[in-house]
Amino acid sequence: MHRAKKALSMLLALTAAIVLPSLITLRQLPDELIIHQSGNSQLSTFIPVSVECGDDCAESASAKLFGIVGIKNIGIRRESPKRVMLAGTLFGLRMYSDGVMVAGLSDFISDGRRVNPARDAGISSGDIIRSVCGKEIYTNSEFVHAVEKCGGTLTAEVTDSEGRSRTVRITPAYSDADGCLKTGMWVRDSAAGIGTLTYIDPETGRFGGLGHGICDADTHGIIPIHEGEIVPAKIIGIRRGVRGSAGEIRGYLSGDEIGTLQSNTICGAFGKYTAKLPELPEYESAVKQEIKQGKAKILCTVNPENETRLYDIVIEKINYSGEPAKNMIIRVTDKELLEETGGIIQGMSGSPIIQNGRFVGAVTHVFVNNPRCGYGIFAENMLEQQG
Repeated sequence: MHRAKKALSMLLALTAAIVLPSLITLRQLPDELIIHQSGNSQLSTFIPVSVECGDDCAESASAKLFGIVGIKNIGIRRESPKRVMLAGTLFGLRMYSDGVMVAGLSDFISDGRRVNPARDAGISSGDIIRSVCGKEIYTNSEFVHAVEKCGGTLTAEVTDSEGRSRTVRITPAYSDADGCLKTGMWVRDSAAGIGTLTYIDPETGRFGGLGHGICDADTHGIIPIHEGEIVPAKIIGIRRGVRGSAGEIRGYLSGDEIGTLQSNTICGAFGKYTAKLPELPEYESAVKQEIKQGKAKILCTVNPENETRLYDIVIEKINYSGEPAKNMIIRVTDKELLEETGGIIQGMSGSPIIQNGRFVGAVTHVFVNNPRCGYGIFAENMLEQQG
């Protein structure tokens, strides 16, 4: 009896040792792979997984543990490698939102009572007001003018942070303090900032930068773009990152428009370069299964001389199924960069990641409690989002 229990325990332990890692690996696998050429792709997962795709591989292929046990069918899409010019240069962004964003709600006193007409109508921070009384609005002044002209109850077309549209009716009230109609909400129509330009397509002039969306400072929601521009930027100083406090590049916008900003997405800011294309090195892009854990480099501009340089990093982890802008965990190993910045700092978002002579991704976020480390996005995600 004792031997039987011992054998059963060993069997259960062995089963758990096989099944649990397999389940973890299964969750890590992507639903689709872009294939540049036929062959065997090794994925960097908890347990080694290979995807074999020969010339007869049409729309899917089997992902196999240890190259033997099939665990998932993965969609296959064949594409030719893309070539882009990698920048790694600082650039400034100015943008106007597509509508006005509700940055916050604030009660006020009307006829001796504390009121908030916007909240009563179901408005929340992060909502985008597209039109008021049938008139499209893009600026704060247009919104204020529309509220004043409507008189009484107004109708507004609103989109929430999930992209869902609805119509609301708001009845502004007179403020005892200001003597004017108010809705009880703060709105914002524009944003500006500094980041790193990742790449430019030499054939079309389309560019991508940041590797993550431009978010409102108060609501943290991605700002939908109505129109915008990019301009050169220059560094005036660096605040080093330390544990518990993210560093930043301090700079200013300098010069005239060099491109139009056309979209702001979870994978970055995209648009068309309208100035003369700069002379930049061209790199072939890699797809996610071609990226490996190990040594790589980032191309960025972090010194007051505005010199763009390559710095050493390590790709520590690859996540095929996580958030679009958090596909890799990277760690800065370059002594000079660590001395200059402490690691990854704000403003470096968009710095291209290069491995084995190919464009594999871009820096996106820093770990505040460990500024030597941060996230990166796959190059293919940025290029896909560019469309």
